[in-house]
Amino acid sequence: MSTDKKTIKFEIVTPERTVMKEEILQITVPTQSGEITVLPDHIPLVSILKPGVLELKKADGEVEVISVSGGFIEVLKNKIVILADSAERAVELDEAEIEAAGPRPKR
Repeated sequence: MSTDKKTIKFEIVTPERTVMKEEILQITVPTQSGEITVLPDHIPLVSILKPGVLELKKADGEVEVISVSGGFIEVLKNKIVILADSAERAVELDEAEIEAAGPRPKR
């Protein structure tokens, strides 16, 4: 990995499991106050997540989508922890589950 891009340690956990734990470049999350994007060196914060989609850019530049039903986000110095009620990585879902969940809201 090149040293010109700073990364953030990221972890998302539910009561059942650790959904993901890796280095990322940024993440966009739906909070009660609106959608926020967290980049390296973001100020510390704690916020309530509303149900929706997390969009994160991994260290290799790949974008990953994770659906959450709500929870909390804690941002520390270059570390993000999300405690979610439930969370599913898009890569883990099958097409039938996605269709059953209904249409994704337009941005």
